Amino acid sequence: MPIQPFQLDFQPGIQRDGTKFDAKRYLDGWWCRWRLGRPRKMGGFVLITGSIQGLPKKIHGFYSGSQIYWHIGTTAGLFQVVTDRFGNYVSMANRTPAAFVPGPNVGWSFDALFDTTSTVVQLIAHSVPDANYVASVTQTIPYLGQVTSTAVLTQFSNPGVSTPATWTQPNFAGAVVCVQPFVFAFDIAGLVQWSAPNLALYLGVVGGTSGAGQARVSAQKIIAGMPLRGGGVQQPAAIFWSLSEVIVASYVGSPVWFSFSTVSPSSSILSANSVIEYDGLYFWAGVDRFLVFNGTVTEVRNDQNQDWFFNNLTSGFEAQTFAFKVPRYGEIWWCACMFGSEVPNYACILNVRDNFWYDTPLPDGGRSAGLYAQGTNFPVMTDVINGGTGSGSLYGFWRHESGYDKVVGNSLTAIRSYYETGWFGGPSNTPPDDHGLRFAQLEPDFVQQGNMSVNLIGAANARAPEVSGPVETMPQVPGVPQEQLVGFTPTMPTRLLRLHVESNVVGGNFIAGRNLGRGQSGDKRLNS
Repeated sequence: MPIQPFQLDFQPGIQRDGTKFDAKRYLDGWWCRWRLGRPRKMGGFVLITGSIQGLPKKIHGFYSGSQIYWHIGTTAGLFQVVTDRFGNYVSMANRTPAAFVPGPNVGWSFDALFDTTSTVVQLIAHSVPDANYVASVTQTIPYLGQVTSTAVLTQFSNPGVSTPATWTQPNFAGAVVCVQPFVFAFDIAGLVQWSAPNLALYLGVVGGTSGAGQARVSAQKIIAGMPLRGGGVQQPAAIFWSLSEVIVASYVGSPVWFSFSTVSPSSSILSANSVIEYDGLYFWAGVDRFLVFNGTVTEVRNDQNQDWFFNNLTSGFEAQTFAFKVPRYGEIWWCACMFGSEVPNYACILNVRDNFWYDTPLPDGGRSAGLYAQGTNFPVMTDVINGGTGSGSLYGFWRHESGYDKVVGNSLTAIRSYYETGWFGGPSNTPPDDHGLRFAQLEPDFVQQGNMSVNLIGAANARAPEVSGPVETMPQVPGVPQEQLVGFTPTMPTRLLRLHVESNVVGGNFIAGRNLGRGQSGDKRLNS
């Protein structure tokens, strides 16, 4: 039989759950995403600074003029990094509060609010000593300070309220969130507190007519909170997650100020930082599935890597899971400690735009925090390995989705990126047949920078050992007509085949198109 062309078409995303033979999608990938249904390399990353003290745990971004003020909470303190709007380093300051106690399990929460007393935008910060446990009951006092200042933050102090109002210094185990113009704090036993409008220090005030108050909205600890779409400065609304419930807060005015309703009494949440808003929808990781709030709480269907993700989380480190988004590509990333790692080392990725999933190992051993702050066209992330940037015991702060390489100063390092197709060959045909396949050539269709490599992986049947064939080079620019196709010599006759396609050179990048295989039927060999 003569050599015939055939399409190498697979559904987008990576199939981890189920069996490889049953999959209609790609089977593996590394630093690879899918756009227009085709695989492409993810962007590179550039070191902004390698001088962060302590393992970073949370990032906050604030825009002022031509600069961005990034605040990074770590196990050693609080640090401000200023960049221009393109992510280039400007300055750095240590803003660690005097009362802060460092520790290996410290966690942080941040938000910002315009304060009418000080007439500046205040950064509201809160740290807890044992963030590895979402149900922790250890309570601590929050901090505040002008967001664009370099001065150390200070603890919340008495705003000087008069009777009948009373003030108790806020002290809580949850976190803070600003639902403009209010600061909210949440705690164990379902306690939610809020400040007076644009008066941050009124957090902890009860009574009077300022608008500050508190309520017990659950028996469980409140883990996370976010501003809710449809609210605003005149009628703010919020959504809160307890250990087992999803609760909505609505502004009603004096004398109770906010009403609370439980929209799901039987939910769960994996970590405080696993919640992410995407175009008015609220996604989060539960303890055994992914969920979304769009007016009601529903499960996000994941037939591709849900078992893979939850079965391989490192026990005891689930609370380190954090989420961020990359809107340009329609992605939500859940970065988690997996396969025994005690720092987040893998990302499970939902493509919201096209409704499929994939995953990737995180670079340099992992990333400890990430943020896509609206107003920039890039996310930022932080190291999990001290000295990973050649800075001794310090940690790196990176601008992602920039170029194609890892950039540290003037040094460029290639970023490995690959994908593996699903199985093709006689048993995968419709209807299946027993013929082997002699895969002779790949007819490539790529937008390509730098040389790439391709090799075949074969097996006689779904249970047979897999055999990798020789690695062939696919040059960026064919030097001779024969290099327009990738030939495989010797051909590898087998019933099942898949392709491994990889870029691993400085400046390397690829966008896959409609690739074709060229081959012919081989022998009917059912086993190895």
